[in-house]
Amino acid sequence: MLILVATGLVYGFGLKHLDKILFYSFSFFVFYFLFSFLFRNHKLKEINLSNKLHITKNVAELSLFFSIIVFIFFHLIFLGHVPFISAVNTLDYYKIAFIRQDINAHNSTLIKYISAFMIKGIIPFALLYFSVANKKLFWIIVPFAIFYAISLMQKSLIVSIMIPTGIYAFINRQYWKSVFTAIIAIAGVFVLVYATNPSLRASKAEIEAAMKKSGKVYSDSSEELSTGASLLSASDAIYTRVFLTTGLVMGHWFENIPSVYPYAHGCGYHFLAPALGCNYDDYDYSRIIYDATYVKEAKLGLKGTVTVASFVYDYANFGYFGLIYSGLILALYFILLNKLFNNNSKWNLSLNLLFVFWLTSGALSTLLFSGGWVITLILYYVYKPFITEAKN
Repeated sequence: MLILVATGLVYGFGLKHLDKILFYSFSFFVFYFLFSFLFRNHKLKEINLSNKLHITKNVAELSLFFSIIVFIFFHLIFLGHVPFISAVNTLDYYKIAFIRQDINAHNSTLIKYISAFMIKGIIPFALLYFSVANKKLFWIIVPFAIFYAISLMQKSLIVSIMIPTGIYAFINRQYWKSVFTAIIAIAGVFVLVYATNPSLRASKAEIEAAMKKSGKVYSDSSEELSTGASLLSASDAIYTRVFLTTGLVMGHWFENIPSVYPYAHGCGYHFLAPALGCNYDDYDYSRIIYDATYVKEAKLGLKGTVTVASFVYDYANFGYFGLIYSGLILALYFILLNKLFNNNSKWNLSLNLLFVFWLTSGALSTLLFSGGWVITLILYYVYKPFITEAKN
């Protein structure tokens, strides 16, 4: 994780801000080894949640399966269309951007949270669980999960739903299944890159004509791409997003805080701002820095965020002290995860490795709750007896 963000940071800003990553890294590893030593003999008490809740394997599996299917249809009906299909049917760059923005622009907080829990926690867990415990339901639910992830038009989602199953398969040397999940994830990303970039599927003249209809000007001066060049362009976009963007965005935060925007002193935490008497919007640096960095898009009314690694949010609030306690909190949380999964390292890695990766572009508190990490852990403990039964 740290190497990944450091790569993009150095690429965009040289060694200017590398000291902050090194400082945080030192803090994290010191606390991790300290807590490992202090809690080396501590074990968490085993709790059989499914037994306490009187849930049978059949009921648990069907509940998981149908909750996913029902919500997928409900959510798309609520939106009134399938965003991915709407994007494919237009060549207007800005219209595509607004289609993506409108997916979460509605006023139903409940649906936003359920959708986040579903796509980031419940569906990835379900795919992994069914691949181990109920292969029939696995093959039925896979196309629904893929369709839903692509429909929401975020490249990270099609990857996130397949990664746990792929990791588990790889660990167990089921290489064909691991390759299968990788192909789906990669193909899904390419499909979304293709759908959201009209230049990959139409000529300049066609795009210009489409945008003129809505009163916009197409200003791209690049050469038209062949099919092969289009695929290379999509590959470059994916490479940039994975290996460079997180570090580059981080650099913009370090460049602006505290030189342009002051340390938030706790007001940059959404859950804490009201208690401190702050207006969170005044310290929502992910949006503020987006508007300052992407001026053209902001003027057109596009609302976006430049999300960064978890420890950068803590730096934005308390500077170098924030980097220290950020390392402490994450180290303690990792120790807790190891205790929760006890000796089940395969499920520990399969379920948690992707969330660790997402720490490069999101706050720990966000990942735990709206990011689906907590609900993933709850599902693991509810279904743990059935997982053990399937292994035996």
